[in-house]
This record gives sequence, structure tokens and C-alpha cells, in this order.
Amino acid sequence: MKILSCEIRGGDVRATLLAEAEDAARFGGVRAAVEGCIRAFAAEKGLPPLALPRVTRMDERADGEVEFDFDAAVPPKVELGKYLGLEVYVPSDETPDLPVLLAASETLRAEIPETYVSRKIDGLVRQRMEDVVRRPVFSALTDMYAVLRAADAALHCGRSDGELWDMALAAADEANGSRFRARSAEDIVNAAAAALFPEGAEERKIEVVADCLARRAEDKRGRSLEQLAEESFASYLRMAGKTMDSLREEFRPQATDLVRIDLLIDEVARREGLAISDEEFDGALAKIAEMYDMQPGEVLAGIGEEVLRAQLLRDKARAMIVDSAKTF
Repeated sequence: MKILSCEIRGGDVRATLLAEAEDAARFGGVRAAVEGCIRAFAAEKGLPPLALPRVTRMDERADGEVEFDFDAAVPPKVELGKYLGLEVYVPSDETPDLPVLLAASETLRAEIPETYVSRKIDGLVRQRMEDVVRRPVFSALTDMYAVLRAADAALHCGRSDGELWDMALAAADEANGSRFRARSAEDIVNAAAAALFPEGAEERKIEVVADCLARRAEDKRGRSLEQLAEESFASYLRMAGKTMDSLREEFRPQATDLVRIDLLIDEVARREGLAISDEEFDGALAKIAEMYDMQPGEVLAGIGEEVLRAQLLRDKARAMIVDSAKTF
């Protein structure tokens, strides 16, 4: 393993490493070699095992060497304050978990690397995107905007992008409303044509709009689910008047709170010497398998024993904190 470049600042780590051919042979494959080189890097730099490592670029060479970039974080030193027996106000419409954990995390002291917060923001953005994708209104808006742009260009209408977007908002609402799935292609074409030509459109122009809708449908068939999700999310951001950067900043306070809770739970588990017995593990595994109608072995193959044990341990520490609190 060779270190080609390295930057360590405030607990955040960025580096470019070269996994040599013998590394792949020694560790047993490219992926294992990359993971092994990251561990070796930390040891060489006198760092503890790095948290949240993420490979951002990988170049596999013909000679068996692999050059890759990664970023990660040095786990911060955590100092706990009071975390048991807290008195916490909980609104009547909330469960006590989050209020209690937030109150306990306020006593925690730690220099949190930006990588921790950034990764948590990534997760919150993914959750928002998944929510958007499940709502057909944004897919409908994306389709309407694409059809209007294509028809405007084909018919040389000369409308601005802003005008077409405003039209798409109104036309998508008109064509789809709350019964999106029941609307036909004819409804969508008529709504788009009415938006472009409110005074009325001749048959030739309607045929152009219909052709643009058919082309949009064909174009969507050639795109991946991830690409379609990104399109819908872009429509959501534009409708909300946000950019990806502004959304990420909007999530920052929540992400920081969640990181502090994670650090709190992990440190409590360590300080209290908590462990998951084989009986607890087997019981939890059986419940998960029953929930998803799977065999325990199938669950372990998908999750991994180490990951499941870690989550159960965190659940145990979380319950200790929450159950000990006095809520009012």
C-alpha cells in the first residue's frame, strides 16, 4: 500500500491510496484490498480505526494495482454528562424517545467531524427523495414540463423556461389532480395543448403535443429508476424553491442532533459495558425473520451478523436512556 496524497483536518480524512497487486492477492480481492489498505493507512498515520469510510473514486489498472480516493472520519473523543434519570418534557403527541435522547445529548461534549454530519445529511436527503418518488404528482409534473418544452421547441412558440415551468405547474394540476393514476394520455395532451394555446389549438398542433408525449414515454423507458427519481426530485426542489445545497443546509441542524444522539448511544453502550447475549440475538433474529417471512439464515445473509449485533446493542443503550427518564 502506498499513500499518494493525504489530508487530515478537524477529524476529517481524505486520501488517495495505491493498492498494489500483492495487496489484492494478500487480502483476497480488490474490495478486500481497498478495505485493508484503509486500515493500514490509519495504522501508519497513528489513527484509530476510521469511521464512515467511503471510496469516491477507483481506478483498477491492468497490472493489478488499484488507485482510489476515499474520505472518512477519526472517531471523536466523547465526554458524557448526565444521561440516566433525566426529567424531560414530552409533548402529548410525541413518543418520549426523541425528546429524551435530545435532552441527554445536550450534555455530551465532542468535537464532531464534518464527515459525520455530511453523511447524516446524505441519509436525510435520500429519505426525502424516497418520499418524493412515492408521490406521483412530481413524476407527473416532470412529464408535463418535458412535454411542454419539447412541444414549444417543435412549434417555435418561443416561451421562456420560466413560463413553461409555470405552465407545467398549472397543467399538471389540471390534468392529474388528486386522481393521477386515472388520467389518460388524451387528458394530458389536452391539458398541455390548452396551456400552450389557451385561445385554442388546431389539430396539427395537438398532434405535435401528442407526439411529444409519446417521445417522453419512450425516453422514460430508456432511463433507469435512479435517473427517473432524480428527475422527479429536481422538480420537487424547483417547486419548493430550493437547491440541493440549500436543502442540505436546511437538514444540517437535524443531522447534527442525530449525530450527537448516535455518539451518545454508542458511548453509553461502551461505558455501561452492554452486550448482546446469544439468546437475545437469536430472539431478535427470529422476530425479524418472521416479520419478513424469511428464514433466519436469509436475514443474516442480507444484513450480516456484525451489523445486526451492533444495531441490537444500540437499541439496548437507547432503551436504557429512554426508560430511565422521568417524563412529564
